[in-house]
Amino acid sequence: MSSKKPDPKSNTVISAITHVVQTIHARVNFSRLVLRPNSRVPELWVQNADADKADVYPLLGDRYVIGRSSRSSDIVVRNPVVSQVHLCLLRQPPHKTILGEHPSRQFLLQDESSTNGVYKGRRRLQVFPLRHGDVITLGPPELANGVRVQYVDPPPLYLRLLCSGLYTFCGISALVALIVLWQWQYFTVRPLPRSINGPVVVYSRDHQPLRGTTNNNLQLELEALSDFSSYLPKAVIASEDSRFYWHMGIDPIGIFRAFITNLQGGEIREGGSTISQQLARTLFREYVGTEDSAWRKSREAIVALKLETFYGKDTLLLTYLNRVYLGLDLYGFENAAQFYFGKSAANLTLSEAATLAGILPAPNSFNPIQNYELAVQYRDRVLARMEALGMINSEEADRARRSRIEINPRAREILESTIAPYFYDYVFTEIERLLGSQLAREGNFIVETSLDPQMQAVAERSLQQHLATVGAGAGFSQGGIVTLDSSNGAVMAMVGGISYGDSQFNRVTQALRQPGSTFKLFPYAAALDKGIPPGRTYSCEPLTWQGQTFRGCDRSSGSVDMYRGMALSENVTALRVAQEVGLNSVVDMARRLGIRSDLNPVPGLVLGQSEVTLLEMTGAFNVMANRGLAHYPHGIRRILDSSDCTDAIDINSCRVIYAYDRENPRVPQVVSPLVTETMTSMLQGVIRWGTGQDASLGLGEAGKTGTTNSNVDLWFIGYIPNQRLTTGIWLGNDDNSPTFGSSANAAQLWGDYMRQILP
Repeated sequence: MSSKKPDPKSNTVISAITHVVQTIHARVNFSRLVLRPNSRVPELWVQNADADKADVYPLLGDRYVIGRSSRSSDIVVRNPVVSQVHLCLLRQPPHKTILGEHPSRQFLLQDESSTNGVYKGRRRLQVFPLRHGDVITLGPPELANGVRVQYVDPPPLYLRLLCSGLYTFCGISALVALIVLWQWQYFTVRPLPRSINGPVVVYSRDHQPLRGTTNNNLQLELEALSDFSSYLPKAVIASEDSRFYWHMGIDPIGIFRAFITNLQGGEIREGGSTISQQLARTLFREYVGTEDSAWRKSREAIVALKLETFYGKDTLLLTYLNRVYLGLDLYGFENAAQFYFGKSAANLTLSEAATLAGILPAPNSFNPIQNYELAVQYRDRVLARMEALGMINSEEADRARRSRIEINPRAREILESTIAPYFYDYVFTEIERLLGSQLAREGNFIVETSLDPQMQAVAERSLQQHLATVGAGAGFSQGGIVTLDSSNGAVMAMVGGISYGDSQFNRVTQALRQPGSTFKLFPYAAALDKGIPPGRTYSCEPLTWQGQTFRGCDRSSGSVDMYRGMALSENVTALRVAQEVGLNSVVDMARRLGIRSDLNPVPGLVLGQSEVTLLEMTGAFNVMANRGLAHYPHGIRRILDSSDCTDAIDINSCRVIYAYDRENPRVPQVVSPLVTETMTSMLQGVIRWGTGQDASLGLGEAGKTGTTNSNVDLWFIGYIPNQRLTTGIWLGNDDNSPTFGSSANAAQLWGDYMRQILP
């Protein structure tokens, strides 16, 4: 390689040539420049005072001279205020990046000793780096004939969005901080308030509690985290708030996950609350409130932030373990451990600790006495979460999963004494729907229900006797009964199965079954609603519809009207009625009468092909009994806040959180009284001379039978208009096996039961 030094004269020549080339390139004929569509180059917008719009100059080169002289200037401005050479624009040199040199887009403005100067506002400029949107004037801004110059070089869209997002985030953060500081003055966290502990007490309509208490009025608390079983804090964190030790009271990841889950599900299923937020709801209920709203969640978050500011994590976790609601009248894990396992929380095994942590989401429903299988399922979820978080090893998790949950006999005795246990569980489902799952789990509620204990006892006894006698011979072993007050839709009795101890699955509210011919209520009601007279006749001949062939009448010939078709439950008649009104009208009528389950608009729908619940179907008949006024089934009359009472011994002095009458001041008229009167007359024929004669009481009762293929499902739903009672009955087997029974068995049970409960 040669080491000869470059000739200085040669460098001088090269520099001179480069300057000449740059000067030539700078003097561009802007009128002939054609840029590619959507190309991004800096621009200079020059506008004389008397011009309607600005002249636009794309800045492709590195140096531009602006002035009045056409010989010396690249951008010529014909204005006496402008000097021959007024200013120049120089592109900034390239800047270094991690990928090498990157050409600069920014220009530097330099005044060339102009007479009238260059101004930005009232400030005269000598050298000035131009940025997008900068506006300058050639000459003082007070001059009437000045020249306005604007530099235009917008950043890329992603940068603009990034900046906007950053500004928005900062603005929102500042606003949130101000709101938090403003709200902090309304409560104090030193010392921590003593929570007002009270269970969820559920009363019948005659104010009889449906469940006994633990008879333990002493609040047991442990003094340090180390006093608890080492497994318990870990199990609670794994179950409730796995990021407890790194967040500041609010878990953004949990909130985002809950938001996505709720968005996908179309309803509020997760709340993303941390342990600190749960503690905030428990300790500061008066400030946080009980309404289900975004503002309540905000107040809850504010309290959580303040708690995290003034207290350490271990202190907050200890307080939570000592005060969290665990069902019945149990507050804190020491009380719960003593009740369920007959031991201190210090001595809990891994399996027992995970069991108690697992029941936290719904302590009155998930406990191992009421629902052992569900308690095991939730225990195992906690164990799996603990293992995934590295809190326990696989050997410990497997040993705990293989352990049986041994319950204190005294606890079993108390819980098994519950009146109407299926209804009791249903009440808590309704509380969650009305108040939200997070608020429902806190306790401190008095719940007044519509249950009639005497009627409930008759319903339980009637179902058990019927299954033991008729069911044993006809091959069905399960059933469900529900009775509604026709005037307001209130549940007066609910039996979800033959034995709650053997199975907690509620066949009134949870079992989806094919309703058979009871579903014919909807096509006939749709026809009457469209003005089709009930006396219209329909052929008994076989029918082919949408590729399916249905046989003709089973109990009639020729033609039959709606009265006879309903009374004798002729399938082809109901199909022809539905064909006339349209399947969509049938679905619409079912929705209006309260059916929420999925309905497939095919011919088989008319004959009860789509699955529904017994409570839904009974509610639909109840609308007919109530002359078209839609009081849909419900068990709760009022919910009161037991922590907010003016008189401790008078529940009527407690604040009312929810009242059915208050929340439903107007009852929708979903079908006309004329339609319901005609439908009642048709359904009365079912019992007087049709398929439901076994339900006869001689009191003007109306109802409908229903049987599915192979007698898998046996139904009867009916009402007595002048007695304000509607009762639905389902009989069958949980495994959908065929029976030797018929809907007459359900009608017989309906008649026997109703005869006993009538005044």
